[in-house]
Amino acid sequence: MVPGFFVRKPFSFFSIAIQVLCMFFLGICIFLRIITKPAGSFAVLLDIFTGGAFALLAIFMAHSLVRAAKAEAEAEINRIRMQETAAMIDMLRAQRHDFLNHLQVIYGLIQIGRTEVIKEYINQVNQEVRESSRLITSLIQRPEIAGLIMRKMAEAEADGIKFTVNLKTDLALLGVPPLDFSRILGNLIDNAINAVNTVPLEERIIKLEMAEDHDCYEIRVTNYRPLIPEPHMESVFEKGFTTKEDRGEGLGLFIVKTLVEKHRGEVRLRCSIESGTTFELRFPKAVLRGVV
Repeated sequence: MVPGFFVRKPFSFFSIAIQVLCMFFLGICIFLRIITKPAGSFAVLLDIFTGGAFALLAIFMAHSLVRAAKAEAEAEINRIRMQETAAMIDMLRAQRHDFLNHLQVIYGLIQIGRTEVIKEYINQVNQEVRESSRLITSLIQRPEIAGLIMRKMAEAEADGIKFTVNLKTDLALLGVPPLDFSRILGNLIDNAINAVNTVPLEERIIKLEMAEDHDCYEIRVTNYRPLIPEPHMESVFEKGFTTKEDRGEGLGLFIVKTLVEKHRGEVRLRCSIESGTTFELRFPKAVLRGVV
């Protein structure tokens, strides 16, 4: 830890001046205490001034460090939002490119008179456009989450993974900070992507669901295959846990559990042949926790 005026973040001149004066006064008091070796009431008075200067310096240093921590946290949140916004822009650019390709395909079908195929093709394109528009509209109050989901959808598509999203909430009262929630959701989706990349192409399916009730938000990430073996069900959230197929360090799900519990949430793992592997999160709404 370093004194407040040594940290990289800018602070007010008043705060810096007070710290410098306190350190100067504290140095004088200590110098007089060592050199003059006072006794009696003067010694007591000098000790009081020394203690007061030290306490005041400690308060201002602590205040500066708290401001530094807040500034760094805000900067990290802004960085993530910029990344996710850039991801959304890239996704929209890609969709524009795809749309132009779709127009060329439709024009070609018109040229050869395949009207029945044109209708089916337009329906498919319309479904894709509506899915993207619904995602952006549903999470308009949480653009960093919408950006994260769109980026992960693009990553999944590049790996031949069918990634479906079912949103029934806008997460308006989610009390988890954007930085932590992005890490939670990002790690869960990355875990699902890594898992399904070990199975045949036709089984590469991931589903993200978000819903809410009166008290809580519920988020589910499901990959239908592979299934997690029963002996590993209790160990997946442990630090360093991994399988032979994993190439990571076994920290993703540990981070998820740590951050979820930090914000008074719950994380559960469900696994069955019928429904696949599902990680389920529940968070109390912020208004019920007195956050907003």
